[in-house]
Amino acid sequence: MRKERFLKQSKKNRRWLHKVLTTTLAATFLLAAATGCGSGKKTSDSSEDDIKTITVGSGTTYEPYCYLDEDGKAVGYEYDVLKAIDEKLPEYKFKYESMDFDNLLLSLDARKVDMVAHQYEATDERREKYLFSNQTYTTFNTYITVLADNKDINSLDDLQGKKVWAGGTTSATNTILTNYNEEHSDNPIELVNNNDTSGEYQITSLKEGAWAATVAQERDVASWNKEYGKDGKDVVKMVGEPINSSLTYYLYDKDNTELRDAVDEALKELKDDGTLAKISEKWLGGDYTGE
Repeated sequence: MRKERFLKQSKKNRRWLHKVLTTTLAATFLLAAATGCGSGKKTSDSSEDDIKTITVGSGTTYEPYCYLDEDGKAVGYEYDVLKAIDEKLPEYKFKYESMDFDNLLLSLDARKVDMVAHQYEATDERREKYLFSNQTYTTFNTYITVLADNKDINSLDDLQGKKVWAGGTTSATNTILTNYNEEHSDNPIELVNNNDTSGEYQITSLKEGAWAATVAQERDVASWNKEYGKDGKDVVKMVGEPINSSLTYYLYDKDNTELRDAVDEALKELKDDGTLAKISEKWLGGDYTGE
């Protein structure tokens, strides 16, 4: 009798143990499936040891692309695009370093940053030295820009012997105008280089005669006229043909192809799903992302 009770109890214990093991295995399977079907976004389950920190250099004064707001926070088109890219790369965590434009490539040379984002256009000198993204993310057409009532300047040739704001010393515009001066060394344009691209600074400098012209994109001119024009009158205008028509790229060390390829893939997804266009509309007033 005692033996029969023992056998019944053993069978009952085995059934209970089987049920517990089955439930545990099912729960483990479901958890593994959920973990394996990630959407490409970072999750709280990601191991910090598996995530590589990427230092991204960008600017402080190039409104609305990359600048510091009144609270000292880095904001703008560049930062929003980078954050959207970072969300799609669970293997990376982006860290941002804001600095003057002319210091960005120096920091990349010194490997203090892993990539730079500041509306970079392609030049032969840059192509030779740095690795460019394959995916572009903004159109960049630059015009000579003067005060709206200026009737004397209508082309680059009209700027010979005059001061022109050309951006930072490493800007594509500075390179273009420097090349122009080499071909017109008898009466070159006097180039003014600094990193302040704010509309207020540009308009004030033109009005005070610090330089005769500046360089700007069509969307920047529209923004300046909207903010600083009075009584429906424009304060500045573009003249002549674009001095440069290009697209913008991220720049990396020559050997950093793995990071470049990952960012390219994420950026293409942002283009395809319309996210990049929405960020452009938010910051730039329209879709300026096409090639």
